Amino acid sequence: MSTEAQKEDTKGVKRQASPSPSAQDARLRDNNGFRMKRQAIDKVTLTAFEQLGGEEASDKTMERNKTIHEEEAEGASYIIDGRLRRVHPYYFTYLTYCKMRWRDRKLIDIFVDEFRDRSAEYYAKAISKGQVTLNKKPANLESIVRNGDLISHRAYRREPPVSSREIKIVYEDDDLLAIDKPSGIPVHPTGRYRYNTITKIFQHEFGKVVHPCNRLDRLTSGLMFLGKTAKGADKLTTQIRDRNVRKEYIARVKGEFPLEEIEVDKPLRTVAHKLGLNRIDLKEGKDAKTVFRRVSYDPEHDTSIVKCLPLTGRTHQIRVHLQYLGHPIANDPIYSNEFVWGKNLGKNNEGEDADIISRLDTVGKTHAASSWFHPEEDGELITEELCEISGMPIYSDPGPNDLDLWLHAYKYEAADKSWSYKTEYPEWAISPHRKFMELALEMANKCGETQTQYNVGAVLVNRGKVLSTGHSRELPGNTHAEQCALEKYFEETGKREIPEGTEIYTTMEPCTLRLSGNLPCADRILGTSIKTCFVGVVEPDTFVKNNSCYKKFSENGVEYIHIPGYERECLEIAKKGHEKITTEEST
Repeated sequence: MSTEAQKEDTKGVKRQASPSPSAQDARLRDNNGFRMKRQAIDKVTLTAFEQLGGEEASDKTMERNKTIHEEEAEGASYIIDGRLRRVHPYYFTYLTYCKMRWRDRKLIDIFVDEFRDRSAEYYAKAISKGQVTLNKKPANLESIVRNGDLISHRAYRREPPVSSREIKIVYEDDDLLAIDKPSGIPVHPTGRYRYNTITKIFQHEFGKVVHPCNRLDRLTSGLMFLGKTAKGADKLTTQIRDRNVRKEYIARVKGEFPLEEIEVDKPLRTVAHKLGLNRIDLKEGKDAKTVFRRVSYDPEHDTSIVKCLPLTGRTHQIRVHLQYLGHPIANDPIYSNEFVWGKNLGKNNEGEDADIISRLDTVGKTHAASSWFHPEEDGELITEELCEISGMPIYSDPGPNDLDLWLHAYKYEAADKSWSYKTEYPEWAISPHRKFMELALEMANKCGETQTQYNVGAVLVNRGKVLSTGHSRELPGNTHAEQCALEKYFEETGKREIPEGTEIYTTMEPCTLRLSGNLPCADRILGTSIKTCFVGVVEPDTFVKNNSCYKKFSENGVEYIHIPGYERECLEIAKKGHEKITTEEST
């Protein structure tokens, strides 16, 4: 890890002997203007030795003069191991102040109810041995946690591996960083994860101290904003909190999703904090509303791509609302897990909380995660191997259901349209459609050489069945590919109608201007029931200046989706024969 990044936490902070919550200065900020949490200050100013009892501490591995942060940072470092990012084991000193829901409860009950990575027996043993302190004094099994109490515990940590996929940068300026977060990486330190998180990876690998402006679940991929300065973060978080940001997500769900737009307005409640389980609760839940629109359906895998528009921001909102509809995210290890929910997978909010919690609590321990799409239980489990230092059982490596979720934050846009950011569609949303784009390329290749026109192919598909194909100039006149595919279908059926749910695939972006006076292809498509258009390449200005198909489709409710990987082939076919003009002119 970067030495400079390690030092970043300690800049401007002097070591204190024994800070307390009442001594915390709410105005204390780091070099980027962010307020510093008490725990962050404690880690760079306190030693584990003094925090956990000093000379009376039962743990004799602690060094007297090494801060908690120094001990952690020296031990942890990253290893890229194929599909996994690993962290070397390290000593970790847990510091937290009493949360409201912990007040006046037994310490042992809090540990057992709130923390999942260790057994109840482990926590009881650690407390009995004096390895857990309350306000720097050893606790016992009868200790009660009061408001303001500081809980400390030191352990030898083996973080779970996370995905080693690239963290792509979408946009960056002096105040803000927008990234495309891979699935399977937590945003910030939580639970069993600390260094294997987005914020820590940026700090220790890229030398950038960042703070999340929006939160994505560990398994959710896509657009995420990181504040580089408090100024940049505050502006965006305020907009999101005030619901002045329009959010679009993409999901791949079980079954054939209905064609009509669906709104789910069902309140949610967290029923098990340590499991991250959320359910619809009409009495005690917080308001939650999501709008869903089908993008496409793939009968081969019986899955649908769905656009999700959350109008509120509850935890697991999209996942729970899709489960309620009977179309859970196809590979969701929680909400499409038959072992946990039964055959109906929790449709219509079926199932008793206690039974669901009991089964879910075994997932990742004695039962590996499974899902409707990937029912194999081939993921993380507790093994019989013990850590030689901590004596704790070692977990096996995570599997597909532990690292992937087909839910992607696709686009965030200010309500006043002052800014807009989006990512590419993820491969799991694109892969079912590649065969149709490749068919469109075959159609484009049927065009003859031309020095003044362009060669494009198009395909109409409904529920996985090809309805019609077309290529440039296939019909008499200066006809375009989309025009030919549509007209051929109209002629075959005798009707100028397209079945609901039909998708169009075209190697080039449909035109919005025809110099010949013909109706532009974008307008032809808008004149049908087609609501999804896949393109192989966005049309460059050398074809039609300022083609505004994307904007036109967006304004009229048509999804415009780029399928990457075919750009060079699409352009080479499009300009087949054009090189002869260049050759002739040069001679």
